[in-house]
This record gives sequence, C-alpha cells and structure tokens, in this order.
Amino acid sequence: MSEVAEFLDVVEIVTSEDDVPALEELVLGLGYDVSSYCNVETHVGHTYIVAEDGAQAAEIASAVQAMLPDWNDCLTEPVRSVSCIRMAREDWAESWKRFFHAFRASNRLVVKPSWEEYTAQPGDLILELDPGMSFGTGHHGTTKACLKFLDELQAQEGAMSMLDAGTGSGILAIGAHLLGYSPVRAFDYDPQAVLTATENLEKSGWLASTELIEADVTAKVPLEPSRVVVANILAPVLMASAENILSLVDRSQGGYLVLSGILTEQYPEVRDCFVKLGAKELSSRKIDEWTSGLFAVPQK
Repeated sequence: MSEVAEFLDVVEIVTSEDDVPALEELVLGLGYDVSSYCNVETHVGHTYIVAEDGAQAAEIASAVQAMLPDWNDCLTEPVRSVSCIRMAREDWAESWKRFFHAFRASNRLVVKPSWEEYTAQPGDLILELDPGMSFGTGHHGTTKACLKFLDELQAQEGAMSMLDAGTGSGILAIGAHLLGYSPVRAFDYDPQAVLTATENLEKSGWLASTELIEADVTAKVPLEPSRVVVANILAPVLMASAENILSLVDRSQGGYLVLSGILTEQYPEVRDCFVKLGAKELSSRKIDEWTSGLFAVPQK
C-alpha cells in the first residue's frame, strides 16, 4: 500500500451548490479525481482536486482556469474562485465536522458521525462514520441510493455476499455488514480511500470480516465474485469496465448489480451498455441530479 503524505496540496474550486455535480463531471473529463461537499447553510459548493505536490497543483489550477470560459457555459453561474492550498491531512479531516450530521439513509440505516449523538428508534441500524478525505458520507445522492437498494434487497432476499466496487470511505461495506450481508468484500484504486475505509471498518468493528484490497476496476480484480455487487463509480468508468464489473457478480444462483455514480442524462447509455451484456434492469432511483439502477444478473 502506498505511503500517505502528511500534507496535501489541493486545488479548490468554489461554485454554487447546484453546480457541484456538473463541475465534478467537467473536472473528471480532464482526468483528475475529485472530492466535494456543499455547505447547506451558505449553499456554496467546494470541489477539490488533490495534487501530488505544489507544482502539480499550480499546473492543475492553470488548466482549470483555461477551461473556465467553456465550463461556465455548462453551469448555472460562473465559477467563483480557483485556488491552490496546502493543508495538513488532519485539517482536511476536521473540516468535514462542520457539514456532516446524522441522517436517515434508508428504511433501517441511519448514518451518523462519531462526534454527534443520536437517539436510535426501534429497528434502526446505526452506521457510524468518519469520512476523512474520501468520497462517501451518505449525503450524496449516489451513495444514498446504494444504501436504499442494499436495504431493500436484503429485506427481500436475506443474507447474501456483497462486493463494494470503489469503496471510498467504506460506507457501503459497513452498511452491508449492518444489514446482514456476508461475506463482504471491497476495493478501491485510491490508496487514501483504502486507508480511510480501513480506519472506518476498524472503528465499526467490521475490518476483520471484510476482505479489503487496493485494486482497479479497469483491470482484473483479485476478489471472489459476490451475489450482490455495488459499483458507485462514474459513468465513463462503468461503461469502459462493464465486462469486468459483471465478472464480479456470482451468478451461481443469479445475482444483483447496483450501478451508481451516474448523472441522470447519462443513465440510459449506462443502462443500455449493461443490458446488452445480459443484465436486466429491475428498477431505478433518481436522487438530485443522479440516477442509480438495480439490475438482475441471470444464473450461469
């Protein structure tokens, strides 16, 4: 596993809250990974690109600035600022505490940060999480849709194996454990995400019972297939890796696939890509600008 730096050189792009999903797609189109959050009080969106060092951060900021005339045509209002900042990794993690509060993610799952008290209702399953710098607090429409699908599938089918492709903070793997999925497997290509997921799984008591590795969905993933696979990954990667993703589904009894991370206008293309490979759409769920789908993968 790669060594994690003490400091982070980060490019911060500030926009309106409504423009964050579109901006994420635009940044990803440049080939950079993003993290983002929205301040619900000010309705300001903050999108971050983590660089390898200060020099790369300056290069990324220049590339973003050069794209602003085109990007602003895709947004509801112009980008407010682009800046390079250096921060301690601990400061990044602490910044989440201002914006992350307990909320109900599905019928049974309630997501809460460790620093906040919550009085559980009968039947509640409490998913305690410190997101750190990795994507996945459960507030985002894509993550919330995945948790809802996992809750409904388990209520319908009972205990099944589950694989979390692109685990981020580990929230879906932890939620799967709480709902009764077993065994649970997870991977992410980003070493920081694997580190954050490891810490969250350890804090929640599920690390020993989770097979967690660093791997890339665009290549062969060395994990056993699972009956339920959740891929909360952006649309271009889902389509480019469709065959790899389907190979992770255990088809011995027929399996299920949840696809998420998809902007609503991209969903038909992603759906059709997987349907052509044999998956059958069972349902879809739109939350904010994102649409996620539940698919059956036939017995083989």
